[in-house]
Amino acid sequence: MYFEDFHIGQRFQTNPVIITEEEIYEFSKKYDPQPIHIDPDYAEHSYFGGIIASGLHTLSIVWGQWIRLNKFGTEAIGGIGIDFLNWTAPVRANDELKGDIEVVKMNPTSKGGRGIITLKITVINQNKQVVLTTQVKGMHKSKIEHVNVDT
Repeated sequence: MYFEDFHIGQRFQTNPVIITEEEIYEFSKKYDPQPIHIDPDYAEHSYFGGIIASGLHTLSIVWGQWIRLNKFGTEAIGGIGIDFLNWTAPVRANDELKGDIEVVKMNPTSKGGRGIITLKITVINQNKQVVLTTQVKGMHKSKIEHVNVDT
């Protein structure tokens, strides 16, 4: 989708994904090897009372589902930043996660042919509990070549 095909307030839902114990271990062992994610004995006596998924894993799962919806198509130029990233509840094995993606801001650029889209992503589990919120920005191709707005 081109920049102009999005609009503020537009929402998308990802398909749900169930996170497995094996996935938590594999991701964490490779990318976030903290004991809370990979050591059952340590995790059992921790604040959370058991293994929890890495927050980065949670983000990656829902981002992957968002990309699979193919709303960006080939018009996405690339990501340009994360405004915030909050983990609000632990994610455990067998949790079902899905994302709610909302277009919250759109800025055409002065160079034309592109614009910046800001998305707020909320991830919820099977109990409708919010486990993650983030806001990301990406550059997208625009159908309009000349825009008078500076960003």
